[in-house]
Amino acid sequence: MRRFSSKFLASLGLVMGCHTFSVAQTTTATETVWSLQQCVDHAVKNNLQLRQAGLSVEQAAIDLKQSRADQLPSVNGSGSHSFNNGFFLDPVRNQIQNQQVWAGNVGINGSVNLYSGLQAQNTVKRNKLEYEAIQLDQQKVQNDVTLNVVTVYMNVLLNQEILKTNQERLNLTKSQLERTQKLFKAGSIPESNVLELNAQIASDELNIITAQNNIELFELQMIQMLNLPDANPANFSIEVPQIPDPDQTIIGFNAEEVFASASSRMPEIVRAGLRIRSAEKNIAIARGGYHPSISLVGSVSTRYSSGSSLFNFGNVISQRTLVGYQDEGMNQPIYIYTPSVEQTPRDYPYFNQLQDNIGQYIGVNLNIPIFNGFRVRNNVQLSRLGLRNAQINSDIARNELRQTIAQSYTDAVNAQKRFVAAKKQLEAFEQAYKNSEIRLNNGLINNVDFNVARNNLVKAQSDIIQAKYDYIFRLKFLEFYQGKTITL
Repeated sequence: MRRFSSKFLASLGLVMGCHTFSVAQTTTATETVWSLQQCVDHAVKNNLQLRQAGLSVEQAAIDLKQSRADQLPSVNGSGSHSFNNGFFLDPVRNQIQNQQVWAGNVGINGSVNLYSGLQAQNTVKRNKLEYEAIQLDQQKVQNDVTLNVVTVYMNVLLNQEILKTNQERLNLTKSQLERTQKLFKAGSIPESNVLELNAQIASDELNIITAQNNIELFELQMIQMLNLPDANPANFSIEVPQIPDPDQTIIGFNAEEVFASASSRMPEIVRAGLRIRSAEKNIAIARGGYHPSISLVGSVSTRYSSGSSLFNFGNVISQRTLVGYQDEGMNQPIYIYTPSVEQTPRDYPYFNQLQDNIGQYIGVNLNIPIFNGFRVRNNVQLSRLGLRNAQINSDIARNELRQTIAQSYTDAVNAQKRFVAAKKQLEAFEQAYKNSEIRLNNGLINNVDFNVARNNLVKAQSDIIQAKYDYIFRLKFLEFYQGKTITL
Protein backbone atom coordinates (compact mmCIF):
# COMPACT_ATOMS: atom_id res chain seq x y z
CA MET A 1 0.00 0.00 0.00
CA ARG A 2 1.51 3.38 -0.95
CA ARG A 3 2.16 5.89 1.81
CA PHE A 4 2.20 9.67 1.79
CA SER A 5 5.66 10.75 0.66
CA SER A 6 5.82 13.90 2.77
CA LYS A 7 8.70 14.40 5.18
CA PHE A 8 6.17 14.61 7.97
CA LEU A 9 5.18 11.00 7.38
CA ALA A 10 8.82 10.04 7.71
CA SER A 11 9.03 11.81 11.07
CA LEU A 12 5.86 10.55 12.73
CA GLY A 13 7.85 9.02 15.56
CA LEU A 14 9.28 12.41 16.60
CA VAL A 15 6.14 13.44 18.50
CA MET A 16 5.64 10.75 21.13
CA GLY A 17 5.35 11.92 24.74
CA CYS A 18 2.80 14.24 26.32
CA HIS A 19 1.76 15.27 29.83
CA THR A 20 -0.95 13.50 31.85
CA PHE A 21 -4.29 13.71 30.10
CA SER A 22 -6.87 16.05 31.64
CA VAL A 23 -9.64 14.54 33.70
CA ALA A 24 -12.35 15.76 31.34
CA GLN A 25 -10.95 13.67 28.51
CA THR A 26 -9.41 10.76 30.37
CA THR A 27 -10.27 7.58 28.55
CA THR A 28 -12.22 4.86 30.29
CA ALA A 29 -13.54 1.52 29.23
CA THR A 30 -16.05 3.47 27.15
CA GLU A 31 -14.81 4.40 23.71
CA THR A 32 -13.81 8.03 23.31
CA VAL A 33 -14.19 9.66 19.91
CA TRP A 34 -11.67 12.38 19.07
CA SER A 35 -12.09 15.05 16.44
CA LEU A 36 -9.11 16.39 14.53
CA GLN A 37 -9.23 19.72 16.38
CA GLN A 38 -9.31 17.96 19.75
CA CYS A 39 -6.28 15.89 18.81
CA VAL A 40 -4.32 18.94 17.66
CA ASP A 41 -5.23 21.04 20.71
CA HIS A 42 -4.35 18.28 23.16
CA ALA A 43 -1.06 17.39 21.47
CA VAL A 44 0.04 21.03 21.31
CA LYS A 45 -0.83 21.52 24.97
CA ASN A 46 0.99 18.45 26.29
CA ASN A 47 3.78 17.68 23.84
CA LEU A 48 7.14 17.23 25.62
CA GLN A 49 9.23 18.65 22.79
CA LEU A 50 7.07 21.76 22.85
CA ARG A 51 7.54 22.05 26.60
CA GLN A 52 11.27 21.68 26.14
CA ALA A 53 11.20 24.50 23.62
CA GLY A 54 9.33 26.55 26.23
CA LEU A 55 12.24 26.09 28.63
CA SER A 56 14.57 27.49 25.99
CA VAL A 57 12.32 30.54 25.72
CA GLU A 58 12.49 31.05 29.48
CA GLN A 59 16.27 30.72 29.41
CA ALA A 60 16.53 33.31 26.62
CA ALA A 61 14.34 35.66 28.65
CA ILE A 62 16.69 35.34 31.62
CA ASP A 63 19.71 36.01 29.37
CA LEU A 64 18.03 39.18 28.11
CA LYS A 65 17.22 40.29 31.64
CA GLN A 66 20.80 39.66 32.76
CA SER A 67 22.32 41.61 29.86
CA ARG A 68 20.19 44.61 30.86
CA ALA A 69 21.22 44.24 34.50
CA ASP A 70 24.90 44.12 33.50
CA GLN A 71 24.65 47.85 32.72
CA LEU A 72 23.91 48.65 36.37
CA PRO A 73 26.66 49.48 38.91
CA SER A 74 28.20 46.60 40.83
CA VAL A 75 28.59 46.87 44.61
CA ASN A 76 30.40 44.30 46.77
CA GLY A 77 31.28 44.07 50.43
CA SER A 78 34.43 42.54 51.93
CA GLY A 79 35.81 41.69 55.30
CA SER A 80 38.61 39.79 56.99
CA HIS A 81 39.72 38.81 60.47
CA SER A 82 43.16 37.39 61.33
CA PHE A 83 45.50 36.51 64.19
CA ASN A 84 49.25 37.26 64.25
CA ASN A 85 51.96 36.10 66.65
CA GLY A 86 55.38 37.79 66.37
CA PHE A 87 56.65 40.59 64.19
CA PHE A 88 54.07 42.15 61.92
CA LEU A 89 53.02 45.49 60.51
CA ASP A 90 50.10 46.91 62.43
CA PRO A 91 47.55 47.83 59.76
CA VAL A 92 46.11 50.61 61.89
CA ARG A 93 49.23 52.39 63.20
CA ASN A 94 51.46 51.23 60.37
CA GLN A 95 54.12 50.24 62.94
CA ILE A 96 56.25 47.11 63.35
CA GLN A 97 55.18 45.22 66.44
CA ASN A 98 56.16 41.98 68.11
CA GLN A 99 53.16 40.60 69.95
CA GLN A 100 50.00 38.60 69.58
CA VAL A 101 47.43 40.68 67.73
CA TRP A 102 43.93 40.23 66.38
CA ALA A 103 43.31 42.37 63.30
CA GLY A 104 40.58 42.86 60.74
CA ASN A 105 39.04 45.13 58.16
CA VAL A 106 35.69 45.66 56.45
CA GLY A 107 34.77 47.62 53.36
CA ILE A 108 32.39 48.23 50.48
CA ASN A 109 33.56 48.80 46.93
CA GLY A 110 31.67 49.53 43.75
CA SER A 111 32.17 50.24 40.08
CA VAL A 112 30.15 51.33 37.09
CA ASN A 113 31.03 50.94 33.44
CA LEU A 114 30.98 54.32 31.72
CA TYR A 115 32.08 53.25 28.25
CA SER A 116 33.28 50.00 26.66
CA GLY A 117 32.72 50.37 22.94
CA LEU A 118 28.91 50.04 23.33
CA GLN A 119 29.38 46.32 23.95
CA ALA A 120 26.83 46.21 26.77
CA GLN A 121 24.17 48.01 24.73
CA ASN A 122 24.75 45.80 21.68
CA THR A 123 24.61 42.69 23.87
CA VAL A 124 21.14 43.72 25.06
CA LYS A 125 19.98 44.21 21.46
CA ARG A 126 21.44 40.86 20.37
CA ASN A 127 19.83 38.97 23.28
CA LYS A 128 16.48 40.57 22.49
CA LEU A 129 16.72 39.30 18.90
CA GLU A 130 17.74 35.85 20.16
CA TYR A 131 14.77 35.82 22.52
CA GLU A 132 12.39 36.54 19.63
CA ALA A 133 14.10 33.91 17.46
CA ILE A 134 13.78 31.22 20.15
CA GLN A 135 10.09 32.05 20.51
CA LEU A 136 9.79 31.29 16.80
CA ASP A 137 11.68 28.03 17.36
CA GLN A 138 8.89 27.08 19.73
CA GLN A 139 6.30 28.05 17.11
CA LYS A 140 8.08 25.85 14.56
CA VAL A 141 7.89 22.87 16.93
CA GLN A 142 4.18 23.54 17.41
CA ASN A 143 3.65 23.58 13.64
CA ASP A 144 5.47 20.26 13.30
CA VAL A 145 3.31 18.75 16.04
CA THR A 146 0.16 19.95 14.29
CA LEU A 147 1.21 18.55 10.91
CA ASN A 148 2.24 15.22 12.46
CA VAL A 149 -1.15 14.87 14.14
CA VAL A 150 -2.95 15.70 10.89
CA THR A 151 -0.81 13.16 9.02
CA VAL A 152 -1.62 10.33 11.42
CA TYR A 153 -5.30 11.32 11.49
CA MET A 154 -5.48 11.19 7.69
CA ASN A 155 -3.77 7.79 7.64
CA VAL A 156 -6.37 6.41 10.02
CA LEU A 157 -9.16 7.71 7.76
CA LEU A 158 -7.43 6.34 4.66
CA ASN A 159 -7.07 2.85 6.08
CA GLN A 160 -10.62 2.90 7.42
CA GLU A 161 -11.89 3.53 3.89
CA ILE A 162 -9.60 0.82 2.54
CA LEU A 163 -10.99 -1.52 5.21
CA LYS A 164 -14.54 -0.67 4.18
CA THR A 165 -13.71 -1.39 0.53
CA ASN A 166 -12.09 -4.70 1.43
CA GLN A 167 -15.14 -5.74 3.46
CA GLU A 168 -17.45 -4.93 0.54
CA ARG A 169 -15.15 -6.90 -1.74
CA LEU A 170 -15.32 -9.88 0.64
CA ASN A 171 -19.11 -9.73 0.65
CA LEU A 172 -19.16 -9.75 -3.16
CA THR A 173 -16.82 -12.73 -3.25
CA LYS A 174 -18.99 -14.62 -0.79
CA SER A 175 -22.10 -13.89 -2.87
CA GLN A 176 -20.28 -15.09 -5.96
CA LEU A 177 -19.21 -18.24 -4.14
CA GLU A 178 -22.84 -19.05 -3.28
CA ARG A 179 -23.86 -18.74 -6.92
CA THR A 180 -20.84 -20.72 -8.08
CA GLN A 181 -21.59 -23.53 -5.63
CA LYS A 182 -25.13 -23.75 -7.01
CA LEU A 183 -23.81 -23.92 -10.57
CA PHE A 184 -21.27 -26.54 -9.55
CA LYS A 185 -23.98 -28.70 -7.94
CA ALA A 186 -26.01 -28.33 -11.12
CA GLY A 187 -22.98 -29.52 -13.09
CA SER A 188 -22.63 -26.32 -15.07
CA ILE A 189 -19.09 -25.47 -13.99
CA PRO A 190 -16.11 -27.46 -12.69
CA GLU A 191 -15.19 -27.68 -9.00
CA SER A 192 -12.03 -25.67 -9.62
CA ASN A 193 -14.15 -22.53 -9.84
CA VAL A 194 -15.41 -23.14 -6.31
CA LEU A 195 -11.91 -23.81 -4.99
CA GLU A 196 -10.53 -20.65 -6.56
CA LEU A 197 -13.27 -18.53 -5.01
CA ASN A 198 -12.54 -20.08 -1.61
CA ALA A 199 -8.91 -19.04 -2.08
CA GLN A 200 -10.05 -15.57 -3.08
CA ILE A 201 -12.13 -15.30 0.09
CA ALA A 202 -9.04 -16.16 2.13
CA SER A 203 -7.11 -13.45 0.27
CA ASP A 204 -9.88 -10.89 0.89
CA GLU A 205 -9.90 -11.75 4.60
CA LEU A 206 -6.12 -11.25 4.71
CA ASN A 207 -6.52 -7.82 3.14
CA ILE A 208 -9.10 -6.95 5.79
CA ILE A 209 -6.73 -8.04 8.56
CA THR A 210 -3.95 -5.94 7.02
CA ALA A 211 -6.16 -2.86 6.89
CA GLN A 212 -7.27 -3.42 10.49
CA ASN A 213 -3.65 -3.74 11.60
CA ASN A 214 -2.76 -0.52 9.81
CA ILE A 215 -5.63 1.28 11.53
CA GLU A 216 -4.51 0.02 14.93
CA LEU A 217 -0.90 1.03 14.27
CA PHE A 218 -1.85 4.59 13.38
CA GLU A 219 -4.28 4.76 16.31
CA LEU A 220 -1.46 3.67 18.60
CA GLN A 221 0.71 6.44 17.20
CA MET A 222 -2.07 8.94 17.88
CA ILE A 223 -2.50 7.61 21.43
CA GLN A 224 1.21 8.03 22.03
CA MET A 225 1.11 11.58 20.65
CA LEU A 226 -1.75 12.42 23.00
CA ASN A 227 -0.13 10.53 25.89
CA LEU A 228 -3.23 8.58 26.87
CA PRO A 229 -1.83 5.87 29.16
CA ASP A 230 -5.17 4.12 29.66
CA ALA A 231 -6.20 4.20 26.01
CA ASN A 232 -5.79 1.51 23.39
CA PRO A 233 -7.24 0.90 19.93
CA ALA A 234 -10.15 -0.95 21.53
CA ASN A 235 -11.45 2.13 23.36
CA PHE A 236 -10.04 4.88 21.13
CA SER A 237 -11.40 6.12 17.85
CA ILE A 238 -11.42 9.26 15.77
CA GLU A 239 -14.30 11.17 14.31
CA VAL A 240 -14.95 10.29 10.67
CA PRO A 241 -15.93 13.46 8.79
CA GLN A 242 -17.72 13.59 5.49
CA ILE A 243 -14.92 14.27 3.02
CA PRO A 244 -16.19 15.25 -0.42
CA ASP A 245 -14.59 13.83 -3.52
CA PRO A 246 -12.21 16.12 -5.40
CA ASP A 247 -13.90 17.93 -8.23
CA GLN A 248 -12.45 19.20 -11.49
CA THR A 249 -12.37 22.86 -10.49
CA ILE A 250 -8.98 24.51 -10.66
CA ILE A 251 -7.30 25.10 -7.31
CA GLY A 252 -7.94 28.74 -6.41
CA PHE A 253 -4.31 29.64 -5.78
CA ASN A 254 -0.87 28.79 -7.09
CA ALA A 255 2.38 27.79 -5.43
CA GLU A 256 3.96 31.25 -5.67
CA GLU A 257 0.99 32.84 -3.90
CA VAL A 258 1.26 30.30 -1.10
CA PHE A 259 5.01 30.90 -0.81
CA ALA A 260 4.54 34.69 -0.72
CA SER A 261 2.06 34.29 2.13
CA ALA A 262 4.14 31.72 4.00
CA SER A 263 7.48 33.53 3.66
CA SER A 264 6.15 36.52 5.59
CA ARG A 265 4.69 34.54 8.46
CA MET A 266 6.18 31.05 8.81
CA PRO A 267 8.43 30.93 11.89
CA GLU A 268 11.40 29.29 10.16
CA ILE A 269 11.65 32.21 7.71
CA VAL A 270 11.11 35.02 10.20
CA ARG A 271 13.49 33.29 12.61
CA ALA A 272 16.24 33.20 9.97
CA GLY A 273 15.89 36.96 9.47
CA LEU A 274 16.23 37.57 13.21
CA ARG A 275 19.33 35.41 13.34
CA ILE A 276 20.92 37.58 10.62
CA ARG A 277 20.28 40.71 12.67
CA SER A 278 21.62 38.97 15.77
CA ALA A 279 24.82 38.05 13.89
CA GLU A 280 25.22 41.72 12.91
CA LYS A 281 25.04 42.68 16.57
CA ASN A 282 27.71 40.07 17.32
CA ILE A 283 30.02 41.91 14.91
CA ALA A 284 29.31 45.20 16.69
CA ILE A 285 30.08 43.56 20.05
CA ALA A 286 33.35 42.15 18.76
CA ARG A 287 34.39 45.49 17.22
CA GLY A 288 33.77 47.14 20.59
CA GLY A 289 36.92 45.38 21.76
CA TYR A 290 38.98 47.91 19.77
CA HIS A 291 37.70 50.77 21.93
CA PRO A 292 39.09 51.85 25.31
CA SER A 293 36.99 51.17 28.38
CA ILE A 294 36.31 53.65 31.16
CA SER A 295 34.87 52.80 34.55
CA LEU A 296 34.18 54.72 37.73
CA VAL A 297 35.32 52.97 40.94
CA GLY A 298 35.06 53.80 44.61
CA SER A 299 35.32 52.22 48.03
CA VAL A 300 34.78 52.84 51.74
CA SER A 301 36.78 50.80 54.27
CA THR A 302 37.93 50.72 57.89
CA ARG A 303 40.17 48.51 60.04
CA TYR A 304 40.86 47.28 63.55
CA SER A 305 43.89 45.96 65.47
CA SER A 306 44.12 44.76 69.06
CA GLY A 307 47.73 46.01 69.13
CA SER A 308 46.67 49.63 68.78
CA SER A 309 46.37 51.70 71.98
CA LEU A 310 45.46 55.18 73.13
CA PHE A 311 47.63 57.06 75.69
CA ASN A 312 46.75 59.08 78.77
CA PHE A 313 49.02 62.14 79.27
CA GLY A 314 50.28 62.72 82.88
CA ASN A 315 52.83 65.11 84.66
CA VAL A 316 55.44 67.17 82.85
CA ILE A 317 58.97 65.98 83.69
CA SER A 318 62.47 67.20 82.71
CA GLN A 319 64.66 64.95 80.74
CA ARG A 320 68.46 65.62 80.89
CA THR A 321 70.60 65.19 77.79
CA LEU A 322 74.47 65.43 77.75
CA VAL A 323 75.68 67.73 74.95
CA GLY A 324 79.39 68.37 75.83
CA TYR A 325 82.06 69.53 78.42
CA GLN A 326 83.30 72.88 79.57
CA ASP A 327 87.06 71.99 79.76
CA GLU A 328 89.41 69.70 77.99
CA GLY A 329 89.62 67.40 80.93
CA MET A 330 86.00 66.66 80.53
CA ASN A 331 85.38 67.41 84.15
CA GLN A 332 82.49 69.86 83.68
CA PRO A 333 79.66 68.22 81.63
CA ILE A 334 77.06 70.34 79.93
CA TYR A 335 73.43 69.15 80.01
CA ILE A 336 70.28 70.26 78.21
CA TYR A 337 67.02 69.79 80.01
CA THR A 338 63.93 69.19 77.85
CA PRO A 339 60.42 68.80 79.17
CA SER A 340 58.36 65.67 78.34
CA VAL A 341 54.89 64.40 79.12
CA GLU A 342 54.29 61.09 80.79
CA GLN A 343 52.18 58.76 78.52
CA THR A 344 50.16 55.86 79.88
CA PRO A 345 48.71 53.44 77.31
CA ARG A 346 45.01 52.57 77.53
CA ASP A 347 42.57 50.34 75.54
CA TYR A 348 41.39 51.44 72.07
CA PRO A 349 37.76 50.11 71.78
CA TYR A 350 36.81 48.12 68.68
CA PHE A 351 34.02 50.36 67.44
CA ASN A 352 36.06 53.46 68.15
CA GLN A 353 38.81 52.11 65.90
CA LEU A 354 36.31 51.35 63.13
CA GLN A 355 34.94 54.88 63.35
CA ASP A 356 38.37 56.57 63.50
CA ASN A 357 39.94 54.51 60.68
CA ILE A 358 37.32 55.04 57.97
CA GLY A 359 38.89 55.61 54.55
CA GLN A 360 37.18 56.61 51.30
CA TYR A 361 38.34 56.27 47.73
CA ILE A 362 36.98 57.27 44.34
CA GLY A 363 38.66 57.09 40.95
CA VAL A 364 38.39 56.48 37.23
CA ASN A 365 39.95 53.47 35.51
CA LEU A 366 40.97 53.69 31.87
CA ASN A 367 41.90 50.59 29.90
CA ILE A 368 43.33 51.12 26.41
CA PRO A 369 43.81 47.98 24.28
CA ILE A 370 47.20 48.06 22.57
CA PHE A 371 48.07 44.46 21.77
CA ASN A 372 46.27 41.32 22.89
CA GLY A 373 47.45 38.62 20.52
CA PHE A 374 45.05 39.68 17.72
CA ARG A 375 42.16 38.42 19.86
CA VAL A 376 39.81 41.27 18.97
CA ARG A 377 40.59 41.07 15.26
CA ASN A 378 39.99 37.31 15.21
CA ASN A 379 36.74 37.73 17.14
CA VAL A 380 35.55 40.22 14.54
CA GLN A 381 36.42 37.83 11.71
CA LEU A 382 34.61 34.96 13.45
CA SER A 383 31.55 37.17 13.91
CA ARG A 384 31.55 38.01 10.21
CA LEU A 385 31.66 34.30 9.42
CA GLY A 386 28.68 33.87 11.73
CA LEU A 387 26.81 36.52 9.73
CA ARG A 388 27.56 34.77 6.45
CA ASN A 389 26.40 31.48 7.93
CA ALA A 390 23.14 33.09 9.13
CA GLN A 391 22.55 34.51 5.64
CA ILE A 392 23.12 31.09 4.06
CA ASN A 393 20.77 29.46 6.58
CA SER A 394 18.13 32.03 5.64
CA ASP A 395 18.50 31.18 1.95
CA ILE A 396 18.33 27.46 2.75
CA ALA A 397 15.14 27.93 4.78
CA ARG A 398 13.48 29.91 1.98
CA ASN A 399 14.52 27.36 -0.65
CA GLU A 400 13.23 24.46 1.45
CA LEU A 401 9.92 26.21 2.04
CA ARG A 402 9.56 27.06 -1.66
CA GLN A 403 10.40 23.48 -2.66
CA THR A 404 8.01 21.98 -0.10
CA ILE A 405 5.13 24.21 -1.20
CA ALA A 406 5.83 23.66 -4.90
CA GLN A 407 5.98 19.90 -4.40
CA SER A 408 2.75 19.87 -2.38
CA TYR A 409 0.99 22.02 -4.96
CA THR A 410 2.14 19.76 -7.80
CA ASP A 411 1.10 16.67 -5.84
CA ALA A 412 -2.33 18.19 -5.13
CA VAL A 413 -2.91 19.02 -8.80
CA ASN A 414 -1.75 15.55 -9.87
CA ALA A 415 -3.88 13.88 -7.20
CA GLN A 416 -6.89 15.81 -8.46
CA LYS A 417 -6.21 14.68 -12.02
CA ARG A 418 -5.58 11.10 -10.87
CA PHE A 419 -8.88 11.06 -9.02
CA VAL A 420 -10.81 12.18 -12.10
CA ALA A 421 -9.05 9.57 -14.25
CA ALA A 422 -9.41 6.89 -11.58
CA LYS A 423 -13.12 7.63 -11.28
CA LYS A 424 -13.65 7.05 -14.99
CA GLN A 425 -11.44 3.99 -14.85
CA LEU A 426 -13.39 2.61 -11.89
CA GLU A 427 -16.68 2.99 -13.71
CA ALA A 428 -15.26 1.14 -16.72
CA PHE A 429 -13.75 -1.66 -14.63
CA GLU A 430 -16.96 -2.04 -12.61
CA GLN A 431 -18.88 -2.58 -15.82
CA ALA A 432 -16.20 -4.95 -17.12
CA TYR A 433 -16.30 -6.88 -13.84
CA LYS A 434 -20.08 -7.28 -14.00
CA ASN A 435 -19.86 -8.52 -17.58
CA SER A 436 -17.09 -10.95 -16.67
CA GLU A 437 -19.11 -12.24 -13.76
CA ILE A 438 -22.11 -12.93 -15.98
CA ARG A 439 -19.93 -14.63 -18.59
CA LEU A 440 -18.22 -16.71 -15.90
CA ASN A 441 -21.54 -17.85 -14.51
CA ASN A 442 -22.61 -18.84 -18.04
CA GLY A 443 -19.34 -20.68 -18.62
CA LEU A 444 -18.22 -18.36 -21.40
CA ILE A 445 -14.86 -17.47 -19.72
CA ASN A 446 -12.59 -19.24 -17.28
CA ASN A 447 -11.45 -18.09 -13.85
CA VAL A 448 -8.18 -16.71 -15.20
CA ASP A 449 -9.98 -14.19 -17.37
CA PHE A 450 -12.40 -13.37 -14.58
CA ASN A 451 -9.56 -12.74 -12.10
CA VAL A 452 -8.01 -10.29 -14.54
CA ALA A 453 -11.22 -8.24 -14.53
CA ARG A 454 -11.48 -8.55 -10.76
CA ASN A 455 -7.89 -7.44 -10.15
CA ASN A 456 -8.40 -4.47 -12.44
CA LEU A 457 -11.40 -3.45 -10.35
CA VAL A 458 -9.48 -3.87 -7.09
CA LYS A 459 -6.64 -1.70 -8.35
CA ALA A 460 -9.04 0.98 -9.57
CA GLN A 461 -10.75 1.08 -6.18
CA SER A 462 -7.40 1.41 -4.41
CA ASP A 463 -6.23 4.13 -6.82
CA ILE A 464 -9.30 6.30 -6.35
CA ILE A 465 -9.09 6.09 -2.55
CA GLN A 466 -5.40 6.93 -2.60
CA ALA A 467 -5.90 9.85 -4.98
CA LYS A 468 -8.74 11.25 -2.87
CA TYR A 469 -6.82 11.30 0.40
CA ASP A 470 -3.59 12.39 -1.24
CA TYR A 471 -5.41 15.39 -2.69
CA ILE A 472 -7.10 16.28 0.61
CA PHE A 473 -3.84 16.00 2.54
CA ARG A 474 -1.87 18.18 0.12
CA LEU A 475 -4.65 20.75 -0.04
CA LYS A 476 -4.85 21.02 3.74
CA PHE A 477 -1.08 21.24 3.87
CA LEU A 478 -1.14 24.23 1.51
CA GLU A 479 -3.96 25.87 3.45
CA PHE A 480 -1.89 25.53 6.62
CA TYR A 481 0.97 27.45 4.99
CA GLN A 482 -1.52 30.16 4.08
CA GLY A 483 -2.30 30.59 7.77
CA LYS A 484 -5.63 28.77 7.71
CA THR A 485 -6.78 26.34 10.39
CA ILE A 486 -6.78 22.72 9.24
CA THR A 487 -10.32 21.32 9.32
CA LEU A 488 -11.90 18.30 7.70
